Amino acid sequence: MRAASAQKHIALSLPLSSFALIMAVAFALRAAFVLLTVPNVSGGDTLGLLQYGLELVRDQMPHMTHIPPIYLLYTGTVQSIFGEGNLTIFRLLNVLWSTALVAIVFTAAEAYFNRRVAAIAAWLIAINPIFIIEAGQILTESVFLPLMFGALALHGRCTRRDALMTSRQAALVGILLGLASLTRAVALLLPVIFVAHLLWRYRRRALHLIAALLIAYSATVLSWTAYGYLRWRTIMIGGGGLAANFYLGTNEGWCGPQCVDERAGITPEDQLRNDEIYAQRAAESIFSDPLGYLARRLTNLLEASLQPHNTNLLQGESLRDLVLQWWTHDRSLAGLGAVLSGDAFVPKLSLYIFHIGALLLGALGLLLGAFRRRMFGQALPLYGALGYFYALHSLLTAIPRYLFPTAALWLIFASAALAGRATTESRDEQTA
Repeated sequence: MRAASAQKHIALSLPLSSFALIMAVAFALRAAFVLLTVPNVSGGDTLGLLQYGLELVRDQMPHMTHIPPIYLLYTGTVQSIFGEGNLTIFRLLNVLWSTALVAIVFTAAEAYFNRRVAAIAAWLIAINPIFIIEAGQILTESVFLPLMFGALALHGRCTRRDALMTSRQAALVGILLGLASLTRAVALLLPVIFVAHLLWRYRRRALHLIAALLIAYSATVLSWTAYGYLRWRTIMIGGGGLAANFYLGTNEGWCGPQCVDERAGITPEDQLRNDEIYAQRAAESIFSDPLGYLARRLTNLLEASLQPHNTNLLQGESLRDLVLQWWTHDRSLAGLGAVLSGDAFVPKLSLYIFHIGALLLGALGLLLGAFRRRMFGQALPLYGALGYFYALHSLLTAIPRYLFPTAALWLIFASAALAGRATTESRDEQTA
C-alpha cells in the first residue's frame, strides 16, 4: 500500500517537475515583457543608481553614498562596458536574473520541503505577473533577491536531515548574506535567523559553523566600511537611510526628498546631521502620541501588505481605490461596469489574484507547518525571514516594494499548502 501511494505521488509529480520547461516558460515570459514594453524610470531610484554606479566605478564619487555598493558596482560596470545610460542591456540582464531567481526558489523550496513543493513554487513564480513586471525594473531587487534566496537555498540544502553542514559551506552562506546586505542594507540583521536555525539543528556542534558564518559575513560587510573610511573618512556599515525610514514611519510617509526634509525641519546647512535630526523628530513624534504612532504603523504595514507590488507601474487610477469608491458610494451595476472598464483592469486584477492568493494559501501553509514540529524546524529559516521583514517594517516605513522580498516566501508556503499531505509524506520518506 505504501509503495503504491509513493508510486502514485511520483507519477503526479512528474508533469510539474520538468525543471527545463519551468525555466523555459519563465525566460520566455520575461523576455517577451522586456522586449514589448518601454522602460519607465520617472519618479524612481533608477537614474540615481545609474549615476552613482558610474561615479563609484570611475572613482568620482565625492562622498560615501547611503546606498550599499554591490548594485552600484553592477550598474557602473555594465555601463562602462555597454555604454552610459543603456537601459536595454539592464532589462535584458534582468531577464537572466529573474529566471535565475525561479531556479533558486525551486532549490530553496526543495531543500526545506520537497520536489513537489519546489515545482509548484517555481511555476507560481514563473507565471506570476508581479515577478514578470519586476524583470523590467532597473532596481536593486534584481540582484538582491537572488543573493538572499541563494543564501536560504544553500543553507537549506546543507542543513537537511540527510546532510551535515561544513564550516566552508557555512562561510559561503555568510558571504552570500554579506553580499545581500551590501545590496540592500535591510538584510543586515538577517544572519540572526540562520544562527538560530544552526543552534536548533546542531546544538553545541553549531558553534564552529556559527563562527564561520559570522566571520565570513562580517568580513564581507566590513570590507565596504573599511574602504569608505580609507576613501572618504566616513564610517558606514552596509548603508544609510535607517533613521530617515524610521522617521517616515512615524508620520505621513514619503512625499519626496525635499518635502520630507522640510517636514523634519532640515535645512541645507543640516545635511551632515540628517540622521541625528530624523531620529530626534521620530522620538518626538512617538512620545507625543504613542497610541497614534502604533495606529499609523499598523495601518501602514497592513496597507503595504495587501497592496500588490508593481501595481503603481500600470496606467490609470488604482484598482483598489476604484473598488472602494464603488463600494462606499455607489454599489450599482453601472458603477461596477465603470470599474471593470477602467485602465489596465485585467493586468491589475491579475496582480491582485496572485498576491492575495499567495497571502491566503501562504498563511495556510504557515499554519500547517507550525503544527508539524519536524516541518517547522526544517523550514525555520523561511519562517524567520518572513517574520524578519514584517518585524523590521513594523518600525520602518512600509511600502509594497519594501515587502516584495517576502513575496517568494509566501509563494513557497502557498505551494506547501497546495502540495497538501504529500509535503509531509515526502519529507518523512526522505528522513526514514
